[in-house]
Amino acid sequence: MTLRIYADFNSGGSPGKGPCWLLRYGTQRRPLDEYTDELGLKAGMPVTLYYEDPAEEFEVSATLELSDHQRWVANPDWATLRRIRG
Repeated sequence: MTLRIYADFNSGGSPGKGPCWLLRYGTQRRPLDEYTDELGLKAGMPVTLYYEDPAEEFEVSATLELSDHQRWVANPDWATLRRIRG
């Protein structure tokens, strides 16, 4: 099963806007960087990014990478966009 991670696409990740860097995990949406060891995160790992608010919800396949600052970012593949609501 692919890891499902909340992404705030205002932080990037839109086509032509570089990787998404505001990634959250778990029911409390804590920063993904806090789960590196627990989840066994690795550069190149495939994940699913999702976004939800009262008006819409969607998900997209992505690949995790480490930024120059050693923080997790994700590069979404917008060809895999799946609308769940909205």
